[in-house]
Amino acid sequence: MGTQKSKGIYIALMDDKTYGQVMREHGVKLKKRFGQHFMLDPVLLANVASIMVPDHSWVALEAGAGLGTLTKELCERAAWVYAVEIDTDLREAVAEVTASLTNLTWIWGDILALDLSGRTLRESHPESPLVLCGNLPYYVTSEVLYSALIPRSEWQKIAFVVQEEVGMRMAQPPGSRDFSRLSLWCQYRGKVTIERKIPKGAFVPAPEVDSCLVSIEIFDDFPLTEEEELVLDEISKRAFSQRRKTLLNTLSPVVGTKEKLLSISEISSIDLSKRPENLSIEDYVVLAKGLLPYSLSI
Repeated sequence: MGTQKSKGIYIALMDDKTYGQVMREHGVKLKKRFGQHFMLDPVLLANVASIMVPDHSWVALEAGAGLGTLTKELCERAAWVYAVEIDTDLREAVAEVTASLTNLTWIWGDILALDLSGRTLRESHPESPLVLCGNLPYYVTSEVLYSALIPRSEWQKIAFVVQEEVGMRMAQPPGSRDFSRLSLWCQYRGKVTIERKIPKGAFVPAPEVDSCLVSIEIFDDFPLTEEEELVLDEISKRAFSQRRKTLLNTLSPVVGTKEKLLSISEISSIDLSKRPENLSIEDYVVLAKGLLPYSLSI
């Protein structure tokens, strides 16, 4: 595979053919409703894939595989790649782009309809480290992340290209104005790193905003049980859906009254006069443990 310079970026060649030529020959029309913005620069693609897949022992599930340009680079590095794409109009173009790949399973369908816990993948690859990754369509970003983060999963790593604003929110620490429910769950599950920024000009067509590659190295252990994590999910929904209110106001309906909430000794160390963005991850852990007996009211 060689390269050719076009409009200031390098476009990958496959058998002397650019990705752009493949798209034109197969009449590919990118669909706004699917949030399609493809990365075509092989240097960028190789760098992104090398961060997503650390070595050849890994198995990857790629969300929003599009034309297969990132897929090719992931297959260069992974033991196996499962690539998921919803737009079946890309079939012929994808068949040409991925024809030479021998460690790829292509899945036509909605990523949100699949098992994002990684358990199904674990059955097929019992020993391999697993990564959920991809150039994630903006319109499904939060749903994919919550589906992969909130239930216990088999992932050792999650790594996505997302809107820069979303990536920054994933990494925002407690106490900052932009700390959110998404921040909480990303940081409860693992170490969040903004790996690199990706300018909007690196995509075809160019989106309106810049993007970034963000990774989450999933922790081996968690301070809450799975039952307590269900409580964490519910109280985080409540708190951040009314983030201008204090936690005393948003969580008191769980136990009945503000007075009763304040009387629960297990959470007496938490300052419930704070707003949700001002509590630490450890504070939320204490809340989830202390409110477990009242979880049927949540």
